Amino acid sequence: MTTEALLTLKEVTKKYGNREVLSDISITISQGDCIILRGSNGSGKSTMLRIVSGLIPITSGQRLLKHSNLLIGYTPDRLSKLRMTSTEYLTHMGRISDIPKRNLKDRIRELHEFFNLEQSDSLKMTHFSKGMLQKTNLMQAMIKTPDVLVLDEPFSGLDKESTGHLLHSLKKIKSQGTSILAAVHDPLLASQLESRTYWIRQGRLTKEDVDSSSDQKAAYFELEGVLNQDVVDLLPNLFPDITYKTGDSGYMLFTFMHKDYREFLPEFVHKGGEIISLTRKELR
Repeated sequence: MTTEALLTLKEVTKKYGNREVLSDISITISQGDCIILRGSNGSGKSTMLRIVSGLIPITSGQRLLKHSNLLIGYTPDRLSKLRMTSTEYLTHMGRISDIPKRNLKDRIRELHEFFNLEQSDSLKMTHFSKGMLQKTNLMQAMIKTPDVLVLDEPFSGLDKESTGHLLHSLKKIKSQGTSILAAVHDPLLASQLESRTYWIRQGRLTKEDVDSSSDQKAAYFELEGVLNQDVVDLLPNLFPDITYKTGDSGYMLFTFMHKDYREFLPEFVHKGGEIISLTRKELR
């Protein structure tokens, strides 16, 4: 049985001036889908998420919705530490969404309980941890239960415990019928949720080959280091499955699967790279 599409992008291109960021993007999101979007910094992931969410216009192609009242919740890659409590912030977001006052208070309480975040009358978001901010970020996207939840790097900067809590919450959201589209640097989410993975490389979208990725399930590596930016930009041509971004420490953070381990490390050093740390992680 086929599930009717909620949202479809057909041959979408996005340009900023003469620079083409996305080219000929086609994808369908159906009810209950969980889609992982991977790619390095600057690959166009965030641009695609904003197009899906309807936040920016496309240059050409089509963005088709199942119906005009389709609800899309969007979480940016970070939420500012505002001088508000989470309740005050969500009350403001709920009013923007035209939620009746009599329903909004109950909805805010439900969301705090769902994400296991204390509803404090005094603790401002300026004092929130990264995990607490991410939960609040998700709550604002779900102030009205969305048909599609769009997440931009939801695990960025989270510790192991916060990552586990977020994964648990996303599994519950998915089980309730909400579709999820998430851009992630770390392959952990793809291994923890029943999902399909797409890559953006040089502005083009390709679906991950399940057969070729099946041998990579055991482990992946994170390398924190220093490398000239001109060399960094050449890496996707040599190692298409490697992603990179600037880590919280300010160093470059490279993520690569076990299959690229023996080739990538010598190439990294040969190109003048300095390894700060190398961590092996299990995909479970």
